[in-house]
Amino acid sequence: MSNFRTVHVRWMGQYRTDINIRGVHHLDGDETPEYGGNDSGPMPTEFFLASVASCLCLAVSHIGQKKKIDLNTIEVSASAEKDTEIFQFKEIHLQVKADLPAEKLQLLVMQAKKYCFVSNTIIEGCPINITTESTLQSE
Repeated sequence: MSNFRTVHVRWMGQYRTDINIRGVHHLDGDETPEYGGNDSGPMPTEFFLASVASCLCLAVSHIGQKKKIDLNTIEVSASAEKDTEIFQFKEIHLQVKADLPAEKLQLLVMQAKKYCFVSNTIIEGCPINITTESTLQSE
């Protein structure tokens, strides 16, 4: 499989979006009524936090398997406060729970951090290049 990833998002009216991933997964996105939406799906900020938490969860699982550590449960919670003046999160907090002694879990998470694409991208930064294309027909 290629290292290149693409996700396609289509606006469905109001604040709703249809998110298409590899033509296999379709997710609904929306905003809560507080922000003008109908809450028919997670907000982009919630998908963002889910992405960080999910990636770290899988990284912990991956390193646990490589180190032959017996894990039966891993849970990762992500939370963050929005800064509505500059439109970004102030800080992201991740909490990892697993059925390991505290010291072992902390060591495992520290080793797993380097395999978490999402948090590494956030921490190191990544250029975002935006191009545009009109769908209007030329006359």
